[in-house]
Amino acid sequence: MKRPLFDLKNVKKVYKMGDVEVPALRGINLTIEKGEFVAIIGHSGSGKSTLLSIMGCLDKPTEGKFFLDGEDVLKVSDNRLAIIRNQKIGFVFQQFNLLPRMTALENVEAPCIYAGIKRSERIKRAKELLERVGLEKERFYHYSNQLSGGQRQKVAIARALMNNPDIILADEPTGSLDTHSGDELMKIFVQLNEEKRAIILVTHEKYIADFARRIIHLRDGLIEGQNGA
Repeated sequence: MKRPLFDLKNVKKVYKMGDVEVPALRGINLTIEKGEFVAIIGHSGSGKSTLLSIMGCLDKPTEGKFFLDGEDVLKVSDNRLAIIRNQKIGFVFQQFNLLPRMTALENVEAPCIYAGIKRSERIKRAKELLERVGLEKERFYHYSNQLSGGQRQKVAIARALMNNPDIILADEPTGSLDTHSGDELMKIFVQLNEEKRAIILVTHEKYIADFARRIIHLRDGLIEGQNGA
C-alpha cells in the first residue's frame, strides 16, 4: 500500500501566553501524496503558517500524530529532525532570510558548507541553480541589499534546492513581490513540481493558489474545505 508523503491526524497546536491559551490548529486531518502541488489558503490568523511549520519539522503539535514519508516525526530525536529538514525539505520564506554579509552565490552554497562537499563542487552546483531560477549571472556576486525582491526570492529558491530535496515548503513566497515577479516565481514552482517534487505553499492570494493542483482552505485552525485533485 502506497504511503502518503504527509499524514497528519487530528493535529492541534495551542500557544500559551501567560495564563491564556490560544488555539492555532484545532484538529487537522490531512494527507498529501508525493509529487503533489498543494496551496494552503486562508486569512491572517487561520493557522496556515503554523501548519506549514509543523509540516516542515520546525515546530511540534500540542496533540495529534504526524508522519512524514512513513516516519513518526513526533518520536524521532532532534538530530534526526535536523537531518530530515536538511535532506528532505527546502524552505522558501516571504522575507527571503538571506544572510546579508554573503553574496547570492554564497547564500546558495551555504546549506552544503557543513556537508563535506568540496567548495569547487558547491560553487558549480550553486551557479547551476541560480541560472536555473533565472538570476542574471552579473548578480551572482551581489549582496542581498543590491538585489530586487524578485531576485532575492530566486536566490532563496536556489538555496532551497541546494540539497536536492523532494519537498519544497513555501510560506507566502510572493507576499513581498509585485505581480510580475510573483508570476515569474510561481512558474518556477510549476517547473519544479513537473520534476515530481512536492510543493506545499501558504498564501492568502487566490490567484497564487490557483497555480497549485489542489487548494486547501483553512479557517480558524480547521480545514474548511478543499478543491482540485
